[in-house]
Amino acid sequence: MQPTRSNIRIGNVSGATGDAPHAFARMVASGPLDVITGDWLSEMNIAWESLNKRADPSTGYDVGFLRQLGECIDDIAAKKIKVVTNAGAMNAPELARKVEELCKERGLDLVVAVIEGDDVTHLLGNASAKGDLSFAHLDHPEQLVKDWNEQLKPSCAVAYIGAWGITAALRAGADIVICGRVTDASPVIGAAAWWYDWTEESYDELAGALIAGHLIECGPYACGANFSGFKKHLPELVDLAFPIAEILPNGSCYITKPDNMNGIVNKLNITAQLLYELQGEMYLNSDVVADIRTISIENTDTPNRVYVSGAKGTPPPPTTKVMIAATGGYQAETTYYINGLDVYEKAQMMRQQLLHIFRDAQFSKLSIELYGSPAPNPRSQQAGTVMLRVFAQARTKEAIDALHFKVPVYALRMQSYPGYHMNLDFRTLDPKPFMEIFPSTVPLKAIRHVARIPSKGEVIEIAPPKQTRQYDVVRSSYETHSPIDLASLGETKREALGLVVHARSGDKANNSNVGFFVEEDDEYPWLKSLLTIEKFKELLGDDYAGQRVERCEFPLLRAVHFRILDYLDGGIASSSRIDGLGKGVGEYLRSKHVDIPVQFLERHAESEQRNGHSNGSTNGHSKGGVNGHTNGVQIFG
Repeated sequence: MQPTRSNIRIGNVSGATGDAPHAFARMVASGPLDVITGDWLSEMNIAWESLNKRADPSTGYDVGFLRQLGECIDDIAAKKIKVVTNAGAMNAPELARKVEELCKERGLDLVVAVIEGDDVTHLLGNASAKGDLSFAHLDHPEQLVKDWNEQLKPSCAVAYIGAWGITAALRAGADIVICGRVTDASPVIGAAAWWYDWTEESYDELAGALIAGHLIECGPYACGANFSGFKKHLPELVDLAFPIAEILPNGSCYITKPDNMNGIVNKLNITAQLLYELQGEMYLNSDVVADIRTISIENTDTPNRVYVSGAKGTPPPPTTKVMIAATGGYQAETTYYINGLDVYEKAQMMRQQLLHIFRDAQFSKLSIELYGSPAPNPRSQQAGTVMLRVFAQARTKEAIDALHFKVPVYALRMQSYPGYHMNLDFRTLDPKPFMEIFPSTVPLKAIRHVARIPSKGEVIEIAPPKQTRQYDVVRSSYETHSPIDLASLGETKREALGLVVHARSGDKANNSNVGFFVEEDDEYPWLKSLLTIEKFKELLGDDYAGQRVERCEFPLLRAVHFRILDYLDGGIASSSRIDGLGKGVGEYLRSKHVDIPVQFLERHAESEQRNGHSNGSTNGHSKGGVNGHTNGVQIFG
């Protein structure tokens, strides 16, 4: 089927594995769409899928995608909607076979394609392959995978391949395209390139599609979720919609949502999503590099519809990201609850006891951390309780089995602090496996990128890009070029930064990023001048431990962006942090107090009042019965 409408409409139905279980069917039923995409992969679950496939060759893909597809595949066929998914994970051919079986069962004549080439495990230690295969660390090129850790044996290496296999499959008549580890935006780029017949050198158009894919890849994040300005929209933030990108021939796009679904799409929350998980000014991709500095986002006259334009593209680098994973060992944890007076002394007593019982332990990591702060004169025991989390990892299961962790930890209950109580879910005390990851790069010319259409016996080889460009490993970092005298803005008051500043944070491997932005033009010179690298480190407080911090600016977004390298204790697969994805870093920093011009505070306070909200703490209570009853169900918290 050839395209029939001028602008391609692409709907997202998943932001991560385990997302809303009926989003696919709801999106299909919601209105006109040309293509449906979704993101089912992360740095963690693809490693687990490699282990699943090793244990059972018929597994290794995301079963949730197949279940959702089964709910609506008849309607997809009737409406002639194309589907492009990365749910193939580590076994895209097997998922493609399952989808073909589903089509046969339903009597549907749909063409299924599979994209291959992302699994580059065979290249580890292969000196005969094309290009430099030393597998240097993505951010620290002096570190090579061979020197990673002698106790770790890589279980898989997965390359982030580009969009041209998807485009080729669609051009060859595919209705459903099953991918593994393509880049997050590749399904959108591939679909748009097919629709508009773009070429490899259509860099600005491809960059626009890259940004559109980035904006909708996390599903409900583009419809009001994970947004620091959520309070103004609370009534709409239930059972959120998934987003739609309407991409124009020049690569610019409209981001919107189905009219019959909840949520909000506006300039502010789409700005937050654009800043999410960035690694600097340039967004590197396997097919194109987009310059974020030239992008603008504007509301339109239509509610829940914003226009994103200005993307400038340049040739891709000669390499692409590869994630190497290894079984790290086993981990276990528990939580003690502490309340009343002398919280810090009680925590110290417990820490002493734990260090004593683990003095001869063969752990590779031990973390004993207090979460929360004691509340003066709390209104309930719940409000005055903090957590002491004990987390341990070991290379072998024996080193962290019941005898070496569960038994000694539980035995401490009879010789602990006054008011002792702990988490009684003892399953967390049992060892469970964890992974470690090593982000690297691989030459694109070393990858055999292929689009297969099994029903036709067709194999389409995808050549590496003809034109590439080298980009610096160390990203551009600078202070503002035009600082102002902060005193020139008049009277200030020391308040939480987030009263006037939005933020969004996230992760890439072991790095965290935070993008700050403001709503008004006159607030941006203040933000740029306030948020220096040193000020950012100061705001991190005790969490800052000397890591490299990079800073850049996006004037068209009124944004200042920071990247903190090596901040997440190894990344989500092996981190001891409860926020191993860095999603809460931005909100933590918004709670830190700084000197804010009174004129800005008054403006935002007036806006809050117009919307029926007030700034500040609710002391554990809020309107709407959070500590009350809803439809007969008692809800605490």
